[in-house]
Amino acid sequence: MKITDQKNKKFGSVDLSGLFISEYLPGLGGNALKIYLTLIYYAKHEIKSDEQAIANVLGIDVSYVNAGLIELESKGLISREGSEIFLPDLIEKHVRDNYTPRTVPRTEASDDPSHVDRTHLLRAISDRFFGGQMSQTWYNDIVLWADTYGFCDEVVFMIFQQNKDKPYNRPYMKKVMESFGERGIRTVEQMNDWTQKREVYMKVRSKVASNLKISPLTVYQEKYIEKWFYEYGYGFDVIDLALREAAGMNKPSFNLYDTILTNWHELGLENAAAVKAHIAERRKNASSGQAGQGGNGSGGQGVSSGARDPKQGSGQGRRTKPGGDFQQRDYDSGFYDNIYGDGQ
Repeated sequence: MKITDQKNKKFGSVDLSGLFISEYLPGLGGNALKIYLTLIYYAKHEIKSDEQAIANVLGIDVSYVNAGLIELESKGLISREGSEIFLPDLIEKHVRDNYTPRTVPRTEASDDPSHVDRTHLLRAISDRFFGGQMSQTWYNDIVLWADTYGFCDEVVFMIFQQNKDKPYNRPYMKKVMESFGERGIRTVEQMNDWTQKREVYMKVRSKVASNLKISPLTVYQEKYIEKWFYEYGYGFDVIDLALREAAGMNKPSFNLYDTILTNWHELGLENAAAVKAHIAERRKNASSGQAGQGGNGSGGQGVSSGARDPKQGSGQGRRTKPGGDFQQRDYDSGFYDNIYGDGQ
């Protein structure tokens, strides 16, 4: 006698592991998620299908199904052999991937101060940013980042705190950790110094964008501003002088602003006062040169004692002082326009 329990599959249920929600769901694409749930349903009710049939059911192109299956396989949610698809037990897989037999007695491990501190850090991050439900892969990654870049535990927590408004995913946080590691930030003091400087930079960045009426700034434009602020040490007062200098030139651009600021940096002009003095001196020299060329009563052909030789061109020659030292090269108002105006 064979007894069969007749139930409509549509009103049945399938098991979805909590491990899937905490470990895999945040990093899974929309199509891959729909395909995975469909595979669980088919496996539960022993329904045979293929890629085209799944595509028809989900209302998507078969190419998206193939891409979704590749994504699921790359994350270890399925395995394939020929035309067969296998759904591994996620709990068994998790234990196999993340736990190894204990080789140190529990009492020795718990007496290690660094072990105790790291445990507190991981628990604090889990409770504060993941509602106490942080997955094991996050635990492993956080320990790896801290050890790789030499962060103290407080710095790791501060990095999570600074990114609390961003969606937490491991690839993004990995890039953030790398950026802090490249800056050489290891201690709380270094982090506080960087945070304060970052706040100043954000104000400079906002003022530059506002003055140029650019919203939002592109990644490449921000790279320029970071260069002027972090590398050259220029605040908005100096940057604003460069923007004003370029305002009357041909096709002002970030490349032109960078040319002006780089020139000032190479001249050793460290602040707005030094830059203003340089600009005033340049304009004074340009003005005296123009007066000398046109005021000698010979139709403008003579050269006064303080003027540049016209054969040398604007800003190209260097006059010498009585002692034989070179005097700072002068640039007239058309220098940047002539040299950098085309094609910018």
